[in-house]
Formats: sequence, structure tokens, C-alpha cells
Amino acid sequence: MWYELPSDVLFSAMSLVDRFLDRMAVKPKHMACMSVASFHLAIKQLDLKPIPAEDLVTISQCGCTAGDLERMAGVIANKLGVQMGHAPITSVSYLRIYYALFRNLAKEIGGDFFKFFQQLIKLEELENRLEILLCDVKTTVITPSTLALVLICLHLDFHIKESYTRGSPELKHVFEYILFLQQYMRIPDRVFTCGFSIVSGILSHYNGQNKAPYKQRLVWKLSSRTLRVLRPINRFSSDLPTIEEGISNALDDGLRSRTESISSEEEEDWPTSPIIPIFEQC
Repeated sequence: MWYELPSDVLFSAMSLVDRFLDRMAVKPKHMACMSVASFHLAIKQLDLKPIPAEDLVTISQCGCTAGDLERMAGVIANKLGVQMGHAPITSVSYLRIYYALFRNLAKEIGGDFFKFFQQLIKLEELENRLEILLCDVKTTVITPSTLALVLICLHLDFHIKESYTRGSPELKHVFEYILFLQQYMRIPDRVFTCGFSIVSGILSHYNGQNKAPYKQRLVWKLSSRTLRVLRPINRFSSDLPTIEEGISNALDDGLRSRTESISSEEEEDWPTSPIIPIFEQC
């Protein structure tokens, strides 16, 4: 994210966008300005170091001015009653609560199950998966509390299948606790099942995209004006000349004559001069 902001800014901004669109009708040409204004407002709401509106307009290229961004942020704050300095309740808030509850449950069960939970169930990984889910429009029909519970249950089910059998006593406690949370949050079975299918479908599609290689060819689309300016480099390439066999044989003979030649010092009697000693004069 920009300026190394925490993930809470993204969740807060998306919550502001969803709530504002639920109350107000926004034209498509104003969507970019409204989204960046929600991001700008989320930073202020979480009491973080503010980012200048001019920088946000330049980076996002939303097509509005800094004044438009500030006015849009004011409209969103007035319509939703945003309180500065108070973090909103989003899906990541429920996810962190559920994670703490399941961690306490694993600690009560003890033994290898608590080690299993600490090694495989990571809060950072759950938050990353939640970001993936919120970027999909299908999750807008799921409430934040249901989305967080479905995500952590799906994550537990994925890792439990590889380490435990269905009849183990540890899983019995986990499943009973999931049913208790579902009833406590007043989530109907039909809603929970529908949310489970939506979340599993999105994550399986996302994981499949990471495994499959990207095979789309890169195509350059140029305008006619650009084509007139470009130089035709396809005419600059020239073929190498063909080497004739006679030349290659001559070269081979020349190389062969050099390798087969005998040193002249062995055959010819070169004159040698006598060795004259040189004495130093005292």
C-alpha cells in the first residue's frame, strides 16, 4: 500500500465505500474520486499520519483536484457520521476476535493441537485472504461477521484435513465451538452455507490462477501516427554471406601446414657466436 500504511486503512476505506454506496447513488464518473476520498478519510479516522491530498490525486490519477477530494471526503463523513480517532468495526475486527477465541480454545485443548494451531493458523495469512475476498464483488452480499467466521472455518478445515481424522476428539470440540459461534452471532444455516460456497469458490479460483502459468501473448498496439514516426528496423537486418567450400579448404590447408611444420632450429644450422666472458674492471 501507499506510504506503508497498515491493512486497517484498506478495510476501513472499503467499509466507507460500501456504506456510502448503500445510502447514496453515485455516478460512474465520480466513483474514482469517491474511492480515493474514502481512502483519505480512513487515514484520518484511524488517526494516522495524514497524506497530502495533492499526493493522493497525483498517485491515484482519479481525475479530480485536491479541493474536490477534500469536499468529497467531507460529504462522506457527514452522510455516514464518521468519528475521527475511532476505528470502525469491519470484517477484520471480527476476524481478529474469532482468531483470539479459537486460539484460546486450542490452548484449552492443549497438547499437539495448540502447537498445530500456532504453526499453521496465522493471523497475517487470514488477513491477506480477507483482502482477496473483499476485492471480489460477490462478497458484498455477506455480512462482515459472517464473512470472517466463514473464512476462519474454511482455513481451519483446510489444515485440519491434512493432520487430523474426522473422529478425533480435538475436532469434536472445534466443530461444537463453530456451531456455538454461529448460533451466538445469529447466522442462519442457509446464510452460512451460501457464504461458505462463495468464499471457497473465490479462494480456489485465486489459488488456481497462481498455479497456472500466464500464457497470454504480449501485443503492442500502436497508433497510425506512432507507426509513421517509427523507423522500419525490419529492413536493417542483413543476411550473412555464404562461405564457399573452396575457401574453407584453403583455410584448412593453411592451418594444416602450420601445424605440421617443423621447427627451423632442428633442421637448419644457424650460425652461433662464441660466448665471450665479460669481466669487471677493478
